[in-house]
Amino acid sequence: MDRAVVAGSVSNGASAANIAAMDETQQAAYISALYPGRSLDADDIRRAVQREQYNAEHKGHEGKHLAMFLIFIFVLAMLPATVKHWRQRYPTSYRLVSVGSICLIPPYFALGNEYYRFVTLWIGYAVANTYVLYLATRKPLYPRTPRRVYQWFSLINKVSYAVSVVGFVLFLLCFFNVAPGLTNTESFVETSMVIMFYGLYFGLMSRDLVVLCSDRITATLGYSSSNKTGLPTKHLAHNVCGICGDQLAQGGSNTDSGLLHAGAEAVRPTALAEPTHELDCGHVFHATCIRGWCVIGKKETCPFCSEKVDLTPFKQNPWDRQELVYISALEYMRFFISWQPLTLLLMAGIFWILGLD
Repeated sequence: MDRAVVAGSVSNGASAANIAAMDETQQAAYISALYPGRSLDADDIRRAVQREQYNAEHKGHEGKHLAMFLIFIFVLAMLPATVKHWRQRYPTSYRLVSVGSICLIPPYFALGNEYYRFVTLWIGYAVANTYVLYLATRKPLYPRTPRRVYQWFSLINKVSYAVSVVGFVLFLLCFFNVAPGLTNTESFVETSMVIMFYGLYFGLMSRDLVVLCSDRITATLGYSSSNKTGLPTKHLAHNVCGICGDQLAQGGSNTDSGLLHAGAEAVRPTALAEPTHELDCGHVFHATCIRGWCVIGKKETCPFCSEKVDLTPFKQNPWDRQELVYISALEYMRFFISWQPLTLLLMAGIFWILGLD
């Protein structure tokens, strides 16, 4: 391909095959002719060649691109309503798909990109939680299993929250460049974002897994109405916590046993007493259990009668409000980790069916 051919390619527009057939000298001459008067180094020429090849491949596809863009906008517009309807009408399948995608998509890409540190942490986390899931699905349940399960996920939630905060603080130091020469380095920025990602990701996994465990435990105990029949299979005694199945402090009711009241919280005046929490519907649970049910599991109904729960008592402490903000941030994390890849996969399938490759 001589200089005259190169000049003809510039005037008529070269095809992708013609550009690929050029050697480096010819590509440099072609790009220099496209951008006269500009000084281009090797990287500039390489990027320009890639851009020209892309433009040549997609020349005349404007209608196809418009159709793909409209499909993209339509899918994004319908996604929130579709997911909401799916979650309300088919909660079991929604939860399984959500948990499965969250648990499998990140390690899949991590393996493909050789991020073995993340894969190692994920395997350790998966092994520990597989054992917890095994305990939560046994019939009959071991007496201490419910409490241990809730305590485990409460610990994981606190640790992941702390890790996320540390990562966010480090990122703010990078953003404001507090220590020039350190906070503006690529390694420091990468470390802050990785730490924040770990906290959000494992916190999101824990939140979904605790929902699976809590549903299974309450169904096994028989005190919950969130089953196929919509009715509890056991009577909830006044001195039993319907979430973990353990006994409450002796007396069980906030109205007949002289509890020390502090808003919605009530603690029995004994050294071994454990804080309890009474919902508006009158059912009493361990404070740690109902907190895990409502805050960590983000359920807004009573475990026994399914009446809506007022979450105001869980927002009185400033730290509680910050934790609720963290829980909300996990929902945004769910979109990027789970629904965004699935949405892109759905659109790729639509494009393939319509021949919009």
